[in-house]
Amino acid sequence: MEVYFLRHGETAWNKELRIQGSTAWTDLTEDGVRLAESTMRGLAARGLKFDRLFTSPYRRALHTARIIGGGLGLEPVADDRLCEISFGPYEGTRYSDGLFADDNIRACFRNPPAYVARDGAESFETVANRVKDFIYSELKPLAATCDRVLVVAHGGILRTVVGLATGRPLADFWKGHQPNCCAHIATLDDEGFSLVAQSVVFS
Repeated sequence: MEVYFLRHGETAWNKELRIQGSTAWTDLTEDGVRLAESTMRGLAARGLKFDRLFTSPYRRALHTARIIGGGLGLEPVADDRLCEISFGPYEGTRYSDGLFADDNIRACFRNPPAYVARDGAESFETVANRVKDFIYSELKPLAATCDRVLVVAHGGILRTVVGLATGRPLADFWKGHQPNCCAHIATLDDEGFSLVAQSVVFS
């Protein structure tokens, strides 16, 4: 079974380079809506058909999923395990030009193993465990009956998927560009969970 892990469309906080994390209310910009629509058309033009569509319940992901699902004849199913990493009190702060709130959040993005999740934030390990549970408890049983599944989530979740599929060390968590609405493509079967393509753009 193929699994397409797709990042949501652009939000205002993406443009402003603010940490969104578990901030659930941020929604797509007009450009973000157009990008989701373009991605839907790109998937359809390639003849890609999906048996199921899962999404994070956060507004920016759910909106993206509804746009794409509407064009492909799929109803999104929200799953809390696909929520973005919670950054606790750091959410809403800018991470551009070194404008971090303190040394700890600076470490999160520059030296992840040194980051300490506190005050309601999540550790990278906690996020990896819930994403792994989604992959093996929710998706793996579908492999016998589904050929292709689409999952709409967040940048941190896509990076977590890369780590789970490739064994990439935590120190490299933020390496690689993931534009809005790009997709990582993986295979999931009795042989395991493997990554076959990264940051594919369909628009």
